[in-house]
Amino acid sequence: MALVLAETYSLIDVVLFGLTMWRARDCKPAAPAAPDLTVDVFITTYNEPVELVRRTAHAARGIRYPHATWILDDGNRLSMRETADQLGVGYITRGADWQDRPLHAKAGNLNNALMSTGGEFLLILDADQVPLPQILDHTLGYFAEPTVALVQTPQVFENVTACDPLGSQAPLFYGPIQQGRDGWNAAFFCGSNALVRRDALMQLCITRYVL
Repeated sequence: MALVLAETYSLIDVVLFGLTMWRARDCKPAAPAAPDLTVDVFITTYNEPVELVRRTAHAARGIRYPHATWILDDGNRLSMRETADQLGVGYITRGADWQDRPLHAKAGNLNNALMSTGGEFLLILDADQVPLPQILDHTLGYFAEPTVALVQTPQVFENVTACDPLGSQAPLFYGPIQQGRDGWNAAFFCGSNALVRRDALMQLCITRYVL
């Protein structure tokens, strides 16, 4: 019985994977973006070491395309605020209006920052995700198509060797699976290392929560 269940699960998995890959989309490199787009780079943090966040913020500040970098500190730490000042980047934490309200962790942290910034596009990073200088040069151009709301980039772990046999870099997910889901207009937003169109995000919120 256990073998039958295992084989049935495998068969269903293969069928679903085949359907996903049936419409896999291999995107060409994006054309250069217009020079006047506005971008907010959000670095979310709660209690990560200050030096770890500093490294990410320093790299984010060095992104070539003009942008504003923000440290979103849910820990409300003086040391993090001072680090932001030293780096010349923005610092946002929760205000008194969040008292006695559900915080919703990272999602709430991002929601709070949405109300304090105004960039047309949002690049969302975790505290330990160090962006390359060309990240916006390689992604913003996709938004020339007005129906594009999300561009999810892969992440690369610097402490994993190129010959890693376990696939820790998740090449299957960030490659064929995401390409297949993109073909079905259903690519995953992984919560970080992604670029989002603000208008699309805000319209989704209004459609879902406001009658």
